[in-house]
Amino acid sequence: MFRERKEYRKNLTSSGKLHLAGETLDFISHDVSVNGILIEIVPGRLLSSFSDFESFINENSAAEIFVKDLMLTGEVEIIWIKEKDGNVLMGLEFKHVIYNADRLWLKRQYYRKKQSFAGFLMIKNKRVEFEGKNISVDGLMIYVKDPDKDLLQHTVVSLYSEPLQMKGMAKICWIQHEQEQNGALIGLRYLSGE
Repeated sequence: MFRERKEYRKNLTSSGKLHLAGETLDFISHDVSVNGILIEIVPGRLLSSFSDFESFINENSAAEIFVKDLMLTGEVEIIWIKEKDGNVLMGLEFKHVIYNADRLWLKRQYYRKKQSFAGFLMIKNKRVEFEGKNISVDGLMIYVKDPDKDLLQHTVVSLYSEPLQMKGMAKICWIQHEQEQNGALIGLRYLSGE
């Protein structure tokens, strides 16, 4: 016998955090299912009104979540958003989540999903090949075998990766040189992209 989807949902009032648009926002959950969660978000500085959320989500529906009572963290997609009695409600679908994740959230390790991919950076008309190490909704970590002298912290570069179907602009947030292999790990933050 077919059951309505609501029957699969369980009431759950838990606090949590949603990382969206470079901002970490507080929320209270209302219910949860195997596939997702309904939350009431507390507006922040950047996303402070319903229209702010709506505009951002039309461009990018990916976010990262931590649900305290479930000790669950990972990637979610914002499926819908609505305003009710002056509050912003969101329906989120779980994408990649892990459990027992309280410590991971505090260290912000959960934001990045390990994933190998190839690509290249363009800086001052020079092409620099890289191997991707991990990725998040905010950016990615790459490894460059022979770092160019122009790859410096705070530099803006063009970013291309065919396996990720990505091209756009990114900012170098940090560089960690490896003395033994003459390579470097580089943390990039997305500025724009397709």
